[in-house]
Amino acid sequence: MTVSSAKPSVTGAPRIRHRGRQRRRLVGLLFLAPAVVLIAVFTITPFFQAILLSFQSWDGVSPDTPFVGLANYRYVFADTEFWASMKNVAVFGIVGFFVGNGVSLGMAMAVQAVTRGKTFFRTVYYLPSVLSVVVVGMIFSSLLDPQTGILNRMLHSAGLGVLAKDWLNNPAVALPTVVAVFIWLHWGFGFLLFLAGLQDIPKELYEAASLDGARFWGKFRYVTWPGLAPVTTVVSMLTLLAALQIFGTVQVLTNGGPGYHTMVPTLVIYTEAFTNNSYGTAAAMSVLFGGALVLLSLLQLRLSARRNRA
Repeated sequence: MTVSSAKPSVTGAPRIRHRGRQRRRLVGLLFLAPAVVLIAVFTITPFFQAILLSFQSWDGVSPDTPFVGLANYRYVFADTEFWASMKNVAVFGIVGFFVGNGVSLGMAMAVQAVTRGKTFFRTVYYLPSVLSVVVVGMIFSSLLDPQTGILNRMLHSAGLGVLAKDWLNNPAVALPTVVAVFIWLHWGFGFLLFLAGLQDIPKELYEAASLDGARFWGKFRYVTWPGLAPVTTVVSMLTLLAALQIFGTVQVLTNGGPGYHTMVPTLVIYTEAFTNNSYGTAAAMSVLFGGALVLLSLLQLRLSARRNRA
């Protein structure tokens, strides 16, 4: 009796794996397709339309959109209000980046250190972030009212009436006041991300640092800060972009006043388009401001990547 044994063919195995990869890739592309279409329709297309409109003149009603070349850009470069708003938003960006992130990180470290009540603190500290900008603006408008506001009343009651001010109408303090409200409104989101990042750092690293004699600063410098590097990049980017694109907080609290002391680019662009009906000029402002945001974001990502590699 003859027994024949045939070796299993292995030539088809790579072909099957290749087909499996193609199938998974196709499924992934199908899942991405709706998001890509939405981004193309509502982000990319309006972006290029804004660039085109920045070289045209349009009042928002007329069917005619005559080409004006660089006239809109020449107007914007000579517009003192727009550049004053750029200086103001730089203050929002710098203070939000350093102070806002510092407060978020500090409070996250404080909550991480407690042994009881973490859920309560997480809820309370994140609560401002879920409030509407309009609601927050109305609350602080009432709190900071020079005549009936709680803040000035408390200062007078404590014998510090000399510190009472018209917080939202005094050019000397209006911008810092709005910046403080912005930080209060937005720091909770960064707080949650930093807290999640702290919980992912292995406790063994802190125990090893303690055995080496490291104190609080040493643990923060060599364990906490490197461990939070990816989270810090995300939080810094989101905080910076939120600060530079601020709109609702300023509109509700001061509407850019007094004068132009709290005016920001988004509010200037809004006013130019929907109040002055100069959509071409508003588009030129949007292109310049949006380009600045893109360049700043790319710079921050590059610096963060270099720091992570180091």
